[in-house]
Amino acid sequence: MINLDYQYSKKYNNTNEIDLIDNSIYFFTYSAEERSHIINNLKIKYCNVSFIEIKKDDNKKDVIIDNYLNKLHSLRSENDMQSLIGNYNSSVIYIDTTGLDNRIVASLLRNAVLLSQKRELKIFIIYAEPYSYIIPQFKLEGVYNDLSEKIEGIEPLPGFANLVPNTDEVKFVALLGFEGGRFTYIKESVLPPDDSIIPVIGVPGFRPEYPFVALWGNRITLEKTGAWDDIRYVTANSIVDIYFLLKKILKEIPDKFKLLVAPIGTKPHAIGAMLFALKFPKQVEVVYDNPKRKINRTEGIGKIVVCDINLLIRDN
Repeated sequence: MINLDYQYSKKYNNTNEIDLIDNSIYFFTYSAEERSHIINNLKIKYCNVSFIEIKKDDNKKDVIIDNYLNKLHSLRSENDMQSLIGNYNSSVIYIDTTGLDNRIVASLLRNAVLLSQKRELKIFIIYAEPYSYIIPQFKLEGVYNDLSEKIEGIEPLPGFANLVPNTDEVKFVALLGFEGGRFTYIKESVLPPDDSIIPVIGVPGFRPEYPFVALWGNRITLEKTGAWDDIRYVTANSIVDIYFLLKKILKEIPDKFKLLVAPIGTKPHAIGAMLFALKFPKQVEVVYDNPKRKINRTEGIGKIVVCDINLLIRDN
């Protein structure tokens, strides 16, 4: 597969290399991880960009707070989420996904794309890799206490409730990370046929050893299902590469088949899966297990990825 990442995204070594567009809106949130604080350097560099912090409402499920205007918005409401974006009357938005959980990213991204179909709106995704994960070598499967505190269960991401009816006519694409227990949990919840499973590993990984850690962590389910034979490899930090891999897989399967995609690995892979499901809603369902992440899972800041979402969707 030809690597087309360079056409739609750029990778930077630090925030000094990033050029934000004047009068744009930048959505972000702080987390306990150092990499989510790249925003502080950008705030100093760009006084003509509006930086809007998004917070979770701890008392209401799937509700977020616009910390600048102090307004509540439901992730499940198109009107709410499009008004969140529209309140700032800008034609360019950046969604810094580094500190945001996938439920917030899904709703922001979906509604930004919908809004861009009504008016001029440029959408950029930003993601800062960790320099390293604070993880032991995985020795047990089914234990969630390495990167996640718990798994809250299968529930559609906001705006992605597109249920594929017949599991006998699907390909189950598992975008794998380190936590083999999540792979087992989703596989046992969805119950796809063993011969329908296509595992995806991030190669190259954020660090050279990470693909081996992912293979080790997921080895039991890979062995039990025989899915070793159909592992695909795609760059761990690339939204674009995973999008094109899913497109390739969709072309390979019979027309009546659908894709079930489980984004349980890197955030760029999850975002690529969301975009692909937005582009092909009748053929793709995103299956998500909603983990509650541990605090301080990573150290340092790796490369920073900026992806042009409009261009990627328009061309493909």
